[in-house]
Amino acid sequence: MNKIFTVVAAFAVAIASMTSYVTADEAKRGGTLRAALAQTPRHLNPAVQSGIVTGFPGAQLFATPIRYDENWNPQPYLAKSWDVSVDGLTVTLHLQENAVFHDGVPIKSSDIAFSLETIKANHPFKTMFAPVIEVQTPDEHTAVLKLSQPHPALFLAMSSQLMSIIPEHVYGDGQDPKSHPQNSNNVVGSGPFKLVEFVPDEHVIVERFDDFFMENRPYLDRI
Repeated sequence: MNKIFTVVAAFAVAIASMTSYVTADEAKRGGTLRAALAQTPRHLNPAVQSGIVTGFPGAQLFATPIRYDENWNPQPYLAKSWDVSVDGLTVTLHLQENAVFHDGVPIKSSDIAFSLETIKANHPFKTMFAPVIEVQTPDEHTAVLKLSQPHPALFLAMSSQLMSIIPEHVYGDGQDPKSHPQNSNNVVGSGPFKLVEFVPDEHVIVERFDDFFMENRPYLDRI
């Protein structure tokens, strides 16, 4: 029987969504959320590992280009806005100018391109991005996805932990991203919470990232 695994890293999509759509009157800042799963993640990098036990903490450690609200309407996240060409073959993401990784390095369009390249080379569900043939980076805050054919599921893929944005300056060091030492320790994420501690078979602890680009988010102190 699997040991109960305490995931101090939130209910991925649910928590990520709730922190944006409650009103100021409803929100109460602070506190700790505890959750439990019956499995332990191999590591904490959902860009190269599938599975809900990786996605739960991964959703807090890593942001995605967009996300969906409770009515399944796409909403800004790392991409503050986007444009889709009439023929559906070009998707342009306009990134948040104030977004930084947990080590303070700005999140740039080159990180979007690098993340997508890493996902296409390593993730079990990489076929979700098969129509994406190129990511152009005309400036630091614009990423242009070129497609071989229209891909209606692209926005859904960009909203899930399948497209977690990882730092090129960390994972572009030539090591295998699937076994990179910073998948589990000293994780440099792009999301609302930063890693405090990961002890396999015991717990993951994350705490609020004070420089997160969404004003007054997240509400929780720790998960």
